[in-house]
Amino acid sequence: MTNMSSSYPWLSKHQQSLVQQIRTQRLPHALLITGEAGAGKATLALWLASRLACVNVNNGQSADQTAVNIKQAPCGYCKHCKLIASQSFPDLLTIDEGDKTIGVESIRAVTKFLETRPQIASQKTVLIKQVEQLTVAAANALLKTLEEPSLGNTLVLTTNNIESLLPTILSRCQLVSLRPLLTEQFKQNIGHQPYANTTYLPELQSVQENQAYEELASATIDLLVGTLNFPLFEQALLAEPRALIWLERIVSTLLRVNQGWQAPESDKINWHAAQSMDSDTLMRIFQVILSANKRSRDYQQANQDVLTQQLAITIKEIVTV
Repeated sequence: MTNMSSSYPWLSKHQQSLVQQIRTQRLPHALLITGEAGAGKATLALWLASRLACVNVNNGQSADQTAVNIKQAPCGYCKHCKLIASQSFPDLLTIDEGDKTIGVESIRAVTKFLETRPQIASQKTVLIKQVEQLTVAAANALLKTLEEPSLGNTLVLTTNNIESLLPTILSRCQLVSLRPLLTEQFKQNIGHQPYANTTYLPELQSVQENQAYEELASATIDLLVGTLNFPLFEQALLAEPRALIWLERIVSTLLRVNQGWQAPESDKINWHAAQSMDSDTLMRIFQVILSANKRSRDYQQANQDVLTQQLAITIKEIVTV
């Protein structure tokens, strides 16, 4: 397999975590890999598919251990790995419509694919790229598949825009959030590469922006657990131009932790607090945030400060009920 340690050094920790989950038989049936364009989502998804299928690694062998600095990486040269590399592995289905919408027929094909036994591997894997392109009907069909998983199979979804996904889909997937290295370290690692993409979200490139994101996340959590008064939360919300997008990410993460998924590692944000939060309250808050972000995108002339203030008041009403 391609050496990702040089092209995408930030993927290494995710590989290690996924391998550990596979070895302990705790890999969930559905994963959602999220991140900006160029962050390595498709690369990690294909690596995982190869890891699940590799003949040698499943027999205790691996030729690529030092390349990615983890144990039990896919070998890259067995029959299964070569078939995946040539896009002809019969137990891997990839849905990739590019910039076009993903229709319900594509999801029905996924369901049909998962209904039959694997041909040469021990399980089947489905990769669905850019799930934000799902039509409403396709999203509902995918949700049904996620709610009724087939034993032993794995679905790997990727998205550039987690904010547009149904919260019910989010809650049924383990999130793998790709965050490239910050500022100069990031640029030194990939800035010399052809076509390197350095246009990630500000919080991925700026230490100051990352700190602001952490402060908003902490203020949101403190409000929800009752240790922060509303004016301070509103102040934190209004202080950041990207607050609506950030808040959606924050609450979607809280929802996943609340539903039992592993909390992201952070020294600054107490994501574990979500475990004691009311799930219905979190879902209501998430839905009003989705609505606010939709209005912000659909009506560019909308006053962002007014929209943010209205959202803050609505969240206060939900929390204090």
